[in-house]
Amino acid sequence: RVFSPLNNQRPDRSKAVDGEGSNGFRDRVMPSWTPPGVIFPIMWVLIIGPLRAYSAALVVSSTGSFLTLPTMAFMLHLTVGDVWNTINNTEKRYGAAVIGVLCVVISAANAAYQYSTVDPFAGKLLGGTCIWLVTAAALITDTWRLNPTENGEKVPLYPVKGEAETSFMWFDKGEE
Repeated sequence: RVFSPLNNQRPDRSKAVDGEGSNGFRDRVMPSWTPPGVIFPIMWVLIIGPLRAYSAALVVSSTGSFLTLPTMAFMLHLTVGDVWNTINNTEKRYGAAVIGVLCVVISAANAAYQYSTVDPFAGKLLGGTCIWLVTAAALITDTWRLNPTENGEKVPLYPVKGEAETSFMWFDKGEE
């Protein structure tokens, strides 16, 4: 995450595997159907990552260029995902995270469609990751439902001033 100024701190995988709390994992009330913590690193590292890499390689191989509409759509998807990660895991804006994860799903579907215009198999591979993302969207939506404010109201589906503070890793002087 070299180019993102946002604090995109991910959940600590070792803590997740051990069942401990970490930013974005076991730090809020979760639905009863939440997969065990060990599933998340397996999905991201062993399945989603390789599918993304191989499908991107197919597109670049077919086009002979890295700078194409399909690869730009994929980069947009990754960017939307990074912003969503900050909203959900670092800032814990549960309402805005619901809308954000829907944007992640839409951007992934768009990237898969763009890939399919170059290489149908690449589009199917990247499109397969949408299954996991739709599951994540349902999980995030249910998490929002289960985590009302202190007065029992649901958190709004848009960012609210004072709900959290956005930090920019490049510009924060206190964190080095």
